[in-house]
Amino acid sequence: MKEQDSEGYSFYLGLENQDSINLIFPWRLMEMDSLEYGAGIERIQDKNRADNVAYTADDDFLYAYLKSDRLVPILNLTLYWGRKRWKQPLSLEDMVDMKLLPGRLKKLFLDYRIHLIHMRYIPDEALQKMDSDLKYVLGIMKRTGSKQRYERYIWENREYFSRIPKSALDVIDACTNIKGLTEHARFEVNEEGEEVADMCQALKEIVRDAEKKGMRKGRKQGQKRGEKRGEKRGEKHLGLLMDRLLSEGRTEDARLAAVDESERHRLYRECGILTG
Repeated sequence: MKEQDSEGYSFYLGLENQDSINLIFPWRLMEMDSLEYGAGIERIQDKNRADNVAYTADDDFLYAYLKSDRLVPILNLTLYWGRKRWKQPLSLEDMVDMKLLPGRLKKLFLDYRIHLIHMRYIPDEALQKMDSDLKYVLGIMKRTGSKQRYERYIWENREYFSRIPKSALDVIDACTNIKGLTEHARFEVNEEGEEVADMCQALKEIVRDAEKKGMRKGRKQGQKRGEKRGEKRGEKHLGLLMDRLLSEGRTEDARLAAVDESERHRLYRECGILTG
């Protein structure tokens, strides 16, 4: 909540950031605004009492409030960063059951609406009109459902992403699923004293690490498959040897083959099961 002045009038601008759908949000927003309006009334009352204002018949002496007193209006804007579409609730009416209420009584209901912007669904034409880091942050967020799409977007805009401010990179890191982004980002301070990083280089290192990890995983899987095949061949060879020895009544050799590896390989060669 921040007080703004524009063309001679003042208002409070409340910005709410939401990363998930909140089913009681209209009520929460109404409650926060009510508390701020209440605080505004108290500030006016305290000032009137401190100034010992003279009340007239049109004023409210009991509540230390002049007919001419005015509250600063509160304007709200909710920035929703989630992937899932926020369709409801967008108002207090969406939270209450109005179906059985007669039409004349419905007119007595006071609604409270929220003004919500789906940050991930802002059209590209609108983004192109922006002249700030948010243009590129939202451009990335709109494409995080596809690795190819966001990588292509980064390279198409590499002039910006090769010198991206840390503040913008932090938002991208918090709102996307690009793993290893901050770990591979190397920061430096530019001429204006702002921390910047080369996101293009970080992306290259992420891809390189993924390739190395894939190669290590492939080697490990290959090794495991080789060990399993070796175990199966060993079991097959041992079974053949035992069958041969027992059929010839060579029980002592069979016992040695089971417990002594060198004797087992000697018997393999003797019986022609393995050579060399």
